[in-house]
Amino acid sequence: MAQETSEMTKSAMIEPITGLRQTPKVDPALVAVNSDGFKFRDIFVRLPHGTIADDLKEPEMWKHIQNGPRALRKFDRLMLVAYDESWIAEAIVAHADLSTVILAKPRITAFPDRVEKLFGDGTYQVKWSGSGYVVVRLRDEAVMTNEFPNAALAERALVAMYPRRA
Repeated sequence: MAQETSEMTKSAMIEPITGLRQTPKVDPALVAVNSDGFKFRDIFVRLPHGTIADDLKEPEMWKHIQNGPRALRKFDRLMLVAYDESWIAEAIVAHADLSTVILAKPRITAFPDRVEKLFGDGTYQVKWSGSGYVVVRLRDEAVMTNEFPNAALAERALVAMYPRRA
């Protein structure tokens, strides 16, 4: 009976979850100062791939930025753009120190889905990569080209991947 009770207690214990999601850290290269005034700055930030709006509550996501020349300061206005441009957030820095940033009530705006469909032929697909358009092989999601500034150039690169007919 005692062994049965210990096994039951053991099975009822909550096991820790090992695969918790890590909050992405903002890359300083993706931060641009749009304007620098006497009291505050307007800053454009492209958020890392996989960032969700709830991550903006995490002060540690800014730690890589706070060590460099683009460190955020109190009262800076931020335009935060999701990597895939599906949403943006506007926020003001409420607190900033050497390793953390706290944003005051970010305002989230969802963008509508793409109006135009990007070209694909069943083997390759033109996709938005966050800072440009690339051609991706559908079978394994491998990126086949460099980034292009517009979809038309990426479509041209997709067509050029096939041999020309004589």
